[in-house]
Formats: sequence, structure tokens, C-alpha cells
Amino acid sequence: MNGTNELLRAILKIDEEERARTQATEDYRQKAQTDRSARAKQLEEEAMRRMREDVEAFGAGENERAQKELAGQQQRKEQILRKLDQQLVKNKSAWVETITARVLGRGE
Repeated sequence: MNGTNELLRAILKIDEEERARTQATEDYRQKAQTDRSARAKQLEEEAMRRMREDVEAFGAGENERAQKELAGQQQRKEQILRKLDQQLVKNKSAWVETITARVLGRGE
């Protein structure tokens, strides 16, 4: 009986050790899963931060480009208005005579 008890104790000890190893393995697996989830979240947040920075930089670049385009259009508009003013000064009398003649039916 003494040999049986020792065999039983040895089996129980092996079982206890195996349960401890199983629990340690499960704890390790859960910690690894938690660490992996935390790392994935960190990577996602970093990617989102970089994307926001890229979008902001792109927006700033587009705004600058649009401002330059707008300034160029403003210059072209002012140049056209100056030319029209010059034409008005130069041709005002002739235009008035032509319009008057057409309205009165005497001209071209």
C-alpha cells in the first residue's frame, strides 16, 4: 500500500506540475495577446497621426498653390483692365461716334 500511495502522490505531483505549466502557458498566451493588441493599437494610432500630418501638409501645399494661382489671375485681370482703360481713352470718341451713328441709322 505504501508503494501505491507513493505512486499516487507522484502522479498527483506530476498532475499539479502539469497544471501549473498549463496555467503558465495560458498566462503567457494571454499576455502575448494583450501585448499584440496594444502594439497593433499603437501602430494604428501612429499611422493615423502620420496620415493626418500628410493631409495637413497636402492641404497647406494646395492652399499655397491656390493662393499663387489666385494672385496670377488677379494680375492678369488687372492687366486686362489697364488695357481696356487704355483702349477707352484712345478710342472713346470713335466709339461714341460709331454707336451714335448706328443708333440714328446713319452709319455702317
